[in-house]
Amino acid sequence: MRANATRPTAVLLVLLAAAVTAAAPARAQTSTRPPGYALLSDLVALVDQAARGAADVAATSAGLLTLAQRVSAASAAKSVDPIFAVRYARLLSALRQGLLADPGMLYWPMYRASMMNFIEERTGRPPDWSTLVFVVGDHGGSGVGLALLVEPVMSEVVSLHIHLETLDRRQAILESYMKGAAKSP
Repeated sequence: MRANATRPTAVLLVLLAAAVTAAAPARAQTSTRPPGYALLSDLVALVDQAARGAADVAATSAGLLTLAQRVSAASAAKSVDPIFAVRYARLLSALRQGLLADPGMLYWPMYRASMMNFIEERTGRPPDWSTLVFVVGDHGGSGVGLALLVEPVMSEVVSLHIHLETLDRRQAILESYMKGAAKSP
């Protein structure tokens, strides 16, 4: 089982390095970009710091709370749409759960279905139950939880980026489907 625990950590570091490298130019332009893009870039940077050990659990948790406040303020100011705000908040929640140590598995019954659904929805495959129990029961809070979540989290980051890029075309896309449906027998 130990090999399975180190594999996700290695995958986390590789994926985050690639994501941070790809997002580096975007981060330099954060001040001129819409808030949604800045929130995504800052989230990737925060997770990268946690993965590299540059930030401990307390600092990462504080960073997640700051991002939660920022997305809430952006949503209230209507500078991000409600769908983005809900999905981004779900990302923050998943990461927060990945940081928590839960050796007695007291929290696990309350969020296991949501976490398993999130992982399956974002990766296309159900998570391995024994790996989840190992991570939650024995290693939550040690970074292994983040390693387990990197693939679904980065998938959702990409999806949210695409969501932001297509906001102005959504009505036209919807109308094209409606016209197609109206023509079908």
